[in-house]
Amino acid sequence: MDSVFSHQAFAKELGGLPFDLIGDFERKMVTDYGVRRDDVAGYSGMARRSIFIVDRNGVIRWTWIGSREQPQPDYDLVIDEAKKVAAEA
Repeated sequence: MDSVFSHQAFAKELGGLPFDLIGDFERKMVTDYGVRRDDVAGYSGMARRSIFIVDRNGVIRWTWIGSREQPQPDYDLVIDEAKKVAAEA
C-alpha cells in the first residue's frame, strides 16, 4: 500500500533489490490476497503485515501473514524461501 516513491527509497536504503515492490493504492491486492484489515477502528482497508514470494510465472510459492503471536517474520527464513524459489527458475 506504500507509494512507488516509498518503495524506491526503501530499496535504495537496502542497497537495491533484485525484484520489484508493488504499490496498492486502490487496495485491490490487500483484498484479493486476504490481508485487508477491517478488524480495528482506524485501520480499515490497511494491509496486515504480510509477505508473498511469487515466482516468475506469477504463482505464489510462499506466504507469511503477521499475527499477534508473530508480528514480525523470521527474516532469515524469508530470504531462504526466496532463494529457493529463485533457484528453481
